[in-house]
This record gives sequence, structure tokens and C-alpha cells, in this order.
Amino acid sequence: MENLHALQRHIETSGKLQSIVKSMKTLSAVNIRQYEQAAHSLDAYQETIESGLQGVIREIGLPDSGGEEGKLQGLVVFGSDQGLCGRFNEKLVEFLQKNQTSVQIPQSPRVLVSGARIAARLEASGFELTKTLWSPGSLAGVNRHVYEIILILHRWRQMPGMKRIELFFNRYEPGTSGLPTTLPLLPLDNQRLRELMQKKWPGRSLPFSTIPPDKLFSALIQQYLFVAIYRAQVQSLASEQASRLHSLQQAEKNIQEHLEELTGRYRNVRQSVITSELLDLVSGFRTVAGNTIS
Repeated sequence: MENLHALQRHIETSGKLQSIVKSMKTLSAVNIRQYEQAAHSLDAYQETIESGLQGVIREIGLPDSGGEEGKLQGLVVFGSDQGLCGRFNEKLVEFLQKNQTSVQIPQSPRVLVSGARIAARLEASGFELTKTLWSPGSLAGVNRHVYEIILILHRWRQMPGMKRIELFFNRYEPGTSGLPTTLPLLPLDNQRLRELMQKKWPGRSLPFSTIPPDKLFSALIQQYLFVAIYRAQVQSLASEQASRLHSLQQAEKNIQEHLEELTGRYRNVRQSVITSELLDLVSGFRTVAGNTIS
């Protein structure tokens, strides 16, 4: 028969574990909301950048794509450093493998990875990683992380033949644990720039700048790339937290079921102990009563 004290210790341990899981769920939910707000906060900033680009390209025209529609030579993959997030990393690696033909990934692309866990998955899948960065642990570290990625990509662009760079990340969608997504980063989307050039200027006064147009265009493009990478990173972080929340919900359900099972066993064992003690008392009483009568 199981020991009551051992069962009680198991119940207390499971209860503490359940409390930790609930706290982690709350933290994940708060983080999701925080990253969502960070992504939405970029909308107004992106509109400002696009307004600046609209004014500049009306003056200097569309940039020359330089025949950069060739094979993809640079990948930036956003994953996680921490566990307890289900198949978050595995889904993105599988998506990347399935899309190798459609995005024309060469045999040996340069691969920049954000997240140690997905880096291990990619290496196991046969990818040779050029650089691995630690994923930011909070929103406060995203800015610095994105600038580090931009500096690496700037060095890549100086290399001969480096034409196309694309982002791979899990996009956050409410009610899901993330949807694997690819986003072209370079070369610039001339179709989008063409739409901006043809778009009606919102004000009555035409834009004017004292900065040389080519320098202004370069500065705006840097911010344009910053917004794209920042959005991909916070989307990935929100998806990671959503996937972790889903895993924690499953864990909480399993712990609750285990607690109910332990509680049932504890009650059965306790009832058996009480019954045994009562039988011993009755037996002792009968023995004492028989001796008294005799």
C-alpha cells in the first residue's frame, strides 16, 4: 500500500509546479501583448518613412534594380533560444526546407540565425551557418539586436554577387502558435516604390529637403530596412510566446489531471488506513471485553 506521506509530498510538489506553470502562462500572455503593441507602433513610423521615400523618388526616380532577380544568396532566420515552445523552431526549419526550390536558395547561401535552438536544427538539416546571434530576451533588447543584424547585412552587401536577402520567421496570428513566413528584404521592391511614386501627395505643399536627395534616399532606405527587420523580430518573439503559452496550457491540463489522480489515490489510501485502524480498535475492544467477562 502506498505511503500517505509520500502521496502528500507528491501532491504538494505537483501543486507548486502548477503554480509555476500558471505564472509562466501569465508572463507569456503579457509578453505577447507587449510584442503586438511594438509591431503596431511601427505603422505610423513606416508611414512617415514611406512619405519621405515618396518625395525623394519623385525627384530622383526609381533605383536601378541591377538585374537582382537572381538566386537568393542571403537568409536571415528568426528562431528561439529557449525551450518550452512546442514545435516553434521545427516548423520554421521544415518551411525553409520545403521552400528551397520555390525561393531558389543556392546550395551554400550565407545564413544569419537569431536563436541558438533553431541554429542547432538548421545545422542538423544540412545548412552551413555564417553567423548565429542570441535572440533578444525582452523588448528592450530588440533595437540593439536589429542594428547588429543590419551591420552584418551591410557587410554582406559589399561582397561580390550578393544580390538577394530574405527573412524567414514565424508570423504571429491570434489563436495560433505562429505561421512560418518568408519576406523579401533586398533588393528593394520596385513595385512598392512605383506605387509610392504614383501616389497622390497628401498635403498642398510639395516636400522639400536641404539634404542631397541621394543621401536622404540612402538614410530612408536604412530606416525602411530597420522597420522590416524589427517587425519580423517582434513577430517572431510574439509567435514564440504564443507557442509557449499553448505548451504551458497543455502542461497545466496534464498537471491538473495528475493532481486529480493523486488526490483520488490519497483519499483511497487514507480511507483504507482509517478503516484498518477502526478494525484494529474493534478487534482490540472485543478482546478486552472477552477477557473482562471471563
